[in-house]
This record gives sequence, C-alpha cells and structure tokens, in this order.
Amino acid sequence: MALRHSFCIAVVLMLFCCRAGLAAVPVPGVSSRTRPQLWLYYSTNLLVPGNVARLERTWRRAAKYGYTHVLLSDSKLARLNDLGDIRKTYMAHLKAVETLAAHLKLEIVPGVFQIGYSNDLLFENPALAAGLPVRNVKFIVHNNVATPVLEWLVRPASAPSWKDNNVQLNGSTATIHNNTGNSRLVFSIAVKPFHVYHIRVWIRTTAYSGSPHIRVLTKKDRELQYEFVRVQATQPWRRYDVVFDSLRHRHVAVYFGVWAGARGELQWKRWSVRTAGLVNVLSRPGAPTVVSGYRSGIDYAPIRDPLLGNQPYAGEYQAWHKAPVIDFLHPVPNGKIIHVSWFYPPIFYNGQVSISLKSRQTRHLLRRQIKAIGAALHPQAYMMSFDEIRVMDWGDSGPPGMSPGQELAACAHFCTGLLGHARAYVWSDMFDPYHNARAHYFLVHGSLEGSWHGLDKQVVIVNWNFQHRQKSLHFFSSHGYQQIIAGYYDGPLKNLRLWMTAARKVPGVRGYMYTTWRGDYQKLKRFAHIVNSYHQ
Repeated sequence: MALRHSFCIAVVLMLFCCRAGLAAVPVPGVSSRTRPQLWLYYSTNLLVPGNVARLERTWRRAAKYGYTHVLLSDSKLARLNDLGDIRKTYMAHLKAVETLAAHLKLEIVPGVFQIGYSNDLLFENPALAAGLPVRNVKFIVHNNVATPVLEWLVRPASAPSWKDNNVQLNGSTATIHNNTGNSRLVFSIAVKPFHVYHIRVWIRTTAYSGSPHIRVLTKKDRELQYEFVRVQATQPWRRYDVVFDSLRHRHVAVYFGVWAGARGELQWKRWSVRTAGLVNVLSRPGAPTVVSGYRSGIDYAPIRDPLLGNQPYAGEYQAWHKAPVIDFLHPVPNGKIIHVSWFYPPIFYNGQVSISLKSRQTRHLLRRQIKAIGAALHPQAYMMSFDEIRVMDWGDSGPPGMSPGQELAACAHFCTGLLGHARAYVWSDMFDPYHNARAHYFLVHGSLEGSWHGLDKQVVIVNWNFQHRQKSLHFFSSHGYQQIIAGYYDGPLKNLRLWMTAARKVPGVRGYMYTTWRGDYQKLKRFAHIVNSYHQ
C-alpha cells in the first residue's frame, strides 16, 4: 500500500508539471546573453514523498529567480543498482523530478564518483574502504584461537601527564565547568610504529554548550585521530570509543578536552588507551591480512569482520565493536606468539570513510554507477564529487613510484573518460595547490601536488576556496579551466560579493552556486539579485 501511494504521488506530480507554465522568469534589466549561470546545490532523499514535494516548491522558486542548473545530491544515486524493494518507488520519484526540471528549464547535474565522502559508494562493498596499515602486532594463541596481546598504555586510574588549570581532577574523574578557554587533560605515551590503539572514555554533561574532542597528536602536531565526539547538552555517563594508528611514530599525546569556551559542565572519567585487535579489518586484495608463517584457508580460517561497514546499515562504520579472532584449522601450541598485519579504515569527523582509489573493484563500481544514472536521468553533465579525500596510498597495488597526486590525477582522468561526451564538473579542493592538493594533508601518504594534471581541459571547476579565492581563481584560469563559484555556504552574503570582486580579475567564470548544507533556501532570491545586479 505504501509503495502504491508513493507511486501515485509521483505520477500526480509529473502530470501537474506537464500542465503548468514553468519557464524561468527573466530578471529585469539583465541580458540573457551576459547573465551568469545560477546554480542550486540540492541534497535530498527522493524516496520520501514529502521530500519530492518540498523539492518541487524550492525548484519552482529557483526557476522564477533565474536559476539554470541544479546540482542534485542523493545517497541513493550511488547505488541505483542495489535499491531492492524500494526501487519502483524511488525510480518513479526520480522520473517525476526529471520531468519537473525539464519544464522548469533547470538542468539537473547529478553528483557522482563520491571518492572522498564514500560511504554511499561503499554500501555495495564496505571492504573497498581506503585503509591504514597495521604491522607485526603480537597475538597469543589459546585453544587454537589467537587474540592480540593486551598492552595498557593508559589505565582507567592513570593520572594525566598534564592538564589545564581550569580542569578539576578528583581521582579518575575530570570536571570542566563554564570554561573560558582551552580545557584539556593530556597523556604523553610511547607507542609502537604501525600499531592500532583503542581509546575509551566516559562523558557526562549538564547544560553544556561546548564540543569536546579526543585528539592524538605527534611531536610535530600531526593528528592521528579525527572522529568527532558527539554529546548532548545534558546526558548521563556515556561511553565513547575511538581508535588510531601510530603510523611511523613512537610517541604521541592523547588529549581529552575542549579548545574553546563553553557554558555548563563537562566530565570525563575512566579514560584508557590500549592495543586493539582486528576491528574493521579489510582483508581484501590490496589490503590483505597476513599471519606471519601461516596460510589463510589452509592453516587458519579466512579472516572477515562481519560488522565492517554495516553498522547500523551498509556504508556506515563504527570505530569499535567486537573484533574477529584468528581460528586455526590445526593444533597450535598454547602460548605461542604470532605476528599479524592488516589494514583498517580510519573514520573522520561525523563518520566519513573514503574509498580506495587504486582498487580494480572501485573502478568497476564507478562504471556501474555511471551506467545506472545515465539510464535513469539521461543527464547532459555530471558533478564528479572528488572532495576532501583524507586517506590515500597506504595499501593496494598500483604503478610503482606514483605519488598520491599522480594517483588522484589518474583516477580523475579515468572518471572523466567514463562520462563520454557529457560535460564534467568537479569540486576544486583536491586539485587546488592553495587548498588540499599539497603535502601533509590529513592521513594521505605523500603529497597530492600535481593532481590537477589529471583534469581534462573540458572539466569545469566548482571553486569553493574562499580563503585563498584570488590565488585559486587565477591558478585554474591560468591553466585554461572555466569555473563555477560556490559562493554561499550558509554564511553571510557579503562573502558572495567578495567572490565576485575576485572573479572580475580572471576570465572563464561561468556562474555562481547557492550552496547550503542546512537545506536553507530562504536567500535564493537575494542571492540571484546580487549576482545579476553585479553583472548588469
């Protein structure tokens, strides 16, 4: 019944679009020949009928104000081949949206190739995540089962190495109340290179307005742990678990703290750091699990983590859960120490996981995505969603001697080729030397310099480097690229004017995108007015 109801809504929307006069309304005093393109970034879940109705209202307004293109983002566009029971409803809604856009004279540019924020792509195969290496970790055998040798680096009752003065310490509980600045307790610890460690802590809050973090810093202040700690303003004691890879380092500092002022009370207790096991083990070609001196499937059962990338559903990763063990298929003496190496995917911020660039399976997945979207939407252009790729080049086999920048260039060239004669757009950051195309970017193993060499000249850059806008605009313009400026981002509209001032100094700026992450479209008209007035 729900399926039939959703389908009927989609059909009614299609018929309504066909009967309405939906041409975009020109902006008075602005020549259509010189008017820049106006883009709208629109993220939604088209499975929900209410979202389709909201989309229709917003797109009508956008067309009225002169918008010409919509960058459509929906997680299900990454897995049209795997929709299962929802396929009929979703495809009907997608067709209704396509019909609406045609009548409004809005060009839909679907987001594809989610290389940095890859959770949607990883829905089909969570083991394709880009991983960090863990090498030669000691496991001990008992009753033919091997588990990691447990090493405590920080025990629950351990005193911190140092703390800020506004942190009150009472045994193993730390309290921060109405802090006005940095409020941290820090543990300086020795670690083994390329080992993975588990951090656990409990947090309680009372009317708290701040954002606590668990950070792991090297002696040169390189970060090794990026997952956010999400707390409610008031919550009882709640456990938090994160992991980090020591990589090449032998000493790190683990921080529990707040880096800005906040009202209310925050408490930490029962903090600990210890060795971790095979949580989120990838065990795939290019990111293998190796038990030194033993053979998978012959000496021990193949190692798989059934909870990898499917908590609470496929494509979502949890940093900590019950780890797989190593089950031997023939007798091994109790107490025997073995050494195990593997890969696991780091989690960034609110759950971001990136896909492996070099895996052949990844390229197969990207081919399937484009084929499915092309058949469903028939787009004339695509947005290549390469964006903030925060881990690269620690695993997978590929051409020897290639830097991360060269690997990203090769991937971009491959993806552009998949689009055929369709126009290609791409976010600027991973190809911008004044943004992320550089050395020392998050957990990328090497430099991303030179990544821009993989972009065909027909690719249009969607530039969002506000901080270095003049240098960035000039860089891409000097290399012959046309650009769209993503100039809003839920901030003050004065930033749009600063963008336009910078854009006057370079050729090839084709338009401006209203980009909202909060789904706030109240300023659509004002945004269009500013752009068109500036270009009269």
